[in-house]
Amino acid sequence: MTTHEPTTREWIRMLIEPGQLLAWAMTYYTKVCFEAVFHRGEVLAPLLQTSKLRDEAFGRFWVDFSSARPTSTQQENQDQDQDQDQAPLQPPQIQNSTDLIPPILARASGVVLDVGPGTGTQMPLLRLRAPAIKAIYGAEPCRGLHAELRARAEEEGLGQTYHVLSCGAAAGELVPELQREGLLPAGAGDEDVERVLASAGGVFDTIVCVRVLCSVPELERTARELYALLRPGGKLLVVEHVVNPWRTAKGSIVARVMQAVYGFFGWSWFIGNCCLDRDTETALRAAADRDGGWEVVELERWFGRSPIPYISGVLVKKST
Repeated sequence: MTTHEPTTREWIRMLIEPGQLLAWAMTYYTKVCFEAVFHRGEVLAPLLQTSKLRDEAFGRFWVDFSSARPTSTQQENQDQDQDQDQAPLQPPQIQNSTDLIPPILARASGVVLDVGPGTGTQMPLLRLRAPAIKAIYGAEPCRGLHAELRARAEEEGLGQTYHVLSCGAAAGELVPELQREGLLPAGAGDEDVERVLASAGGVFDTIVCVRVLCSVPELERTARELYALLRPGGKLLVVEHVVNPWRTAKGSIVARVMQAVYGFFGWSWFIGNCCLDRDTETALRAAADRDGGWEVVELERWFGRSPIPYISGVLVKKST
């Protein structure tokens, strides 16, 4: 696959699009606060229940945002319809981050942990892998998205396969949910959780992280815990936006400045604790250090001139 090199006009649009998204998310939070005060009579809610209101606002925003953009399979079908009478003359070009997802999720198999699935926009891609997948556990902390997520699972014929967990990726939340599902023995607490997980020999054959590690509370620790949850030979499938590599030839100092600007104006507050400036690749590579590293690391960088550049690829845990 090759990437599309943006024109100057496209680059400018890339720089301002996150601002448009931020403004859209702000309107949802404002509306939820208004409803709490004037419709539900919760006058002090904006001061005393900010976490609840943020969760509600982000849930509504993400449902609408997800439904407003084409899914990976929809885009793929459109491309096939356009090119069905033409033989491919060159590798497919990557136009946007959605194009990165299908080839990565095509490697999912076995027992799968879907971290932060949101409304389940990647569910159609997982359905395509159904013969190779035994079970899927979706760890989604935003309860406002659970109804949509379960409905999507039923719609895609994965109702019996897809299990929604009311937690995030951090082991302190995830481990109790896995215990309730019978995937970890009772008594595995948050204390020295990495040791407990390592002694369990892993739980999942595949862990999927698509646009989610930007919002976990402790990135480095979460990366180590996800690594511990992988069985030997297990795969971590990643499509994540990261800090702009502005110090390299593939990065942009202008885009890096815009990341800081959007952060200053409340990007993380309004968009589900999302951080634009995380060095996710370094954290993922370091997660396997105690075992001498990963067996395989296949990561590529994309959209280096954007405020929302990406990495995508697969990391494979050593088999022994």
